Amino acid sequence: MELESERLCYRSPTMTDTEDLREIGRQKAVIRWLHLPLPVDRADVQERILAYQPDHVHPLPLFFVIVEKRSQRVIGWIDLHHQSSFHTMELGYALHPHWQHRGHMREALEWMLTYGFVTLDLHRINAWCAAENTASIALLERLHFRAQGCLPKRQRLGDGCFHAMALYSLMREEWRKPYDKTACSQI
Repeated sequence: MELESERLCYRSPTMTDTEDLREIGRQKAVIRWLHLPLPVDRADVQERILAYQPDHVHPLPLFFVIVEKRSQRVIGWIDLHHQSSFHTMELGYALHPHWQHRGHMREALEWMLTYGFVTLDLHRINAWCAAENTASIALLERLHFRAQGCLPKRQRLGDGCFHAMALYSLMREEWRKPYDKTACSQI
């Protein structure tokens, strides 16, 4: 399954993505905010790629690599995970530092929100991020996510220390509001 936005393509990972994913997984600016150790060994990355393929339990993909159209490089990933109910999931994302601060992740998140709310029929999408990750918090807030609270020392991150984690949430009706206003103004 391959889908796209203006500058980016989104697809399930393949074995040809192994080296790009290994490179992203070696970036300190990426792993410092993640709670899972990223595999960098070729065999471990390939095992993870196989695990991310759609199957009979999840016939639609939930994990996508982000491919920059002009370069055809995998520059990051985006996923929905931890389904807490049939209509709520958590959002995860990472982007290679070279591609950060160019609007790529905002574009990818906007695409994923549409995928989650429309294709998967979700009611709520949650996102956890380190309370000191101001760039990620600002991005979530620009996309109308609302702060739900902060838990001190909730998660051990890539630096090996426990960090306060902020929970952000977006309900389908809150996601829809900016689009509804635009649609109404065109009538």
